[in-house]
Amino acid sequence: MKTISKYILIATVLISFSSCKKFLDKEPISQITPEDIFTTEQGAQSAVMGMYRTLLSSYSYGQSVVIVPEFSAQHVNHVASYPEYIDFKSNTVRIDNPWVQNIWNASYAAINAANNVVVNVNAMPQNAISPEKKAQLVREGEFVRALNYFLLVRAFGEVPLIITPTSETTNLKVPRNTVAQLYTQIISDLKDAANLPNSYSSNAETKGRATGNAAKALLAKVYLYYGSTTKDYTDAARLALEVISTGGYTLQDDFASIWKTENTSESVFELQFDAQATNALASVSNPSPSMLFYSAANVAGLYDSADKRRLFTVYQNTPEDPKFYIGKYRIFSPAVQNFPVIRLAELYLIHAEAQARVEGTVSTAAYDSYRKVRDRAGLVTPAQLTFTSLDSFITAVQHEKRLELMFEGEAWFDYCRTGLALTEMMSKADRNYFLYPIPDAERRNNPSLTQNPGY
Repeated sequence: MKTISKYILIATVLISFSSCKKFLDKEPISQITPEDIFTTEQGAQSAVMGMYRTLLSSYSYGQSVVIVPEFSAQHVNHVASYPEYIDFKSNTVRIDNPWVQNIWNASYAAINAANNVVVNVNAMPQNAISPEKKAQLVREGEFVRALNYFLLVRAFGEVPLIITPTSETTNLKVPRNTVAQLYTQIISDLKDAANLPNSYSSNAETKGRATGNAAKALLAKVYLYYGSTTKDYTDAARLALEVISTGGYTLQDDFASIWKTENTSESVFELQFDAQATNALASVSNPSPSMLFYSAANVAGLYDSADKRRLFTVYQNTPEDPKFYIGKYRIFSPAVQNFPVIRLAELYLIHAEAQARVEGTVSTAAYDSYRKVRDRAGLVTPAQLTFTSLDSFITAVQHEKRLELMFEGEAWFDYCRTGLALTEMMSKADRNYFLYPIPDAERRNNPSLTQNPGY
């Protein structure tokens, strides 16, 4: 099995040879050589395109990053019951589990692509790129780097922090950095990325790219997870409310339209799959001969019968078919289903929890954000005064987030964040298993890497 020292090179290849119909409709990328990539503005643009393309990998948001945490959350099954997937449900993940390795590899490939953009674009001379464009592309790189380190720190805890481009000759036998160091870098990157414009020259140019609002939205989520001080929750609430209030986003009246329509007014940052870069998860999570993943039977029972989200999120194909299917990835022939990494409904729930934590009570502002999501779902929300404790409200918000973001790869990390996974998701209730093991191949290649407790 290849290790990070090999897989980080994937990004370098991708930035030279990827293509994307969503933006940069100019000189074909195949005509730009690696030697020229960071000598012109167009070359720098192509590097940014390749960076975004790394996120579409089947080992990244194209499948593994989304579906693996859903196994941990007890939300999905595999048609063949392979141990490599089932082990996530039983909290018995082996150190040589291939999907843990794949997530690690894909994340560092994307980070290396982002590092190439941040470092090399920043070094470009003024006669090659305008200061405004340089700042924009660097900040886009910082956003993608932060997004991937945020995934890694939630999945593995301490990991090596690498912020310069690497190659096969780079010495990567480096130790893990602390969680605090990782969050410091993530927050720094996103604070700078928050200076990005909120839109670009056209709607087509904006789709799939990091914006100032996307950076603020992700930073709000990062602060909620870090939550080491009251100030973190204050910043989470402030940033979430800023995007909600001034970003121009609106909740879709029809929940299903988020998934049936690309780039809705609810989407803050959405990955753009197409015929050249298909969504591997969509291709294998529908009732067809290629189907691999389907919903666990208990998922439908998590929803109230009046919840408008239920019948779209999880459904039965025919009355004779006993399986329940994942409803959010129905554009599968061809599999060009987009994936909204950050959307408005999640920001309402981030604001609800963070605001309540800041005020130490279930304030009207926190309650209203919680109710906003439930209103869209067609649910009657218990009166504000029925939440007699802060903890009961936070648990209710997390339950709502689980239902809203079902099959989006979030609930497992969110429940681990507060410990709710111990009683509501885990087969083996042990905090050690909130984190996945550091891949064994990485530790054999790099003796400086320690293993997470419990493995």
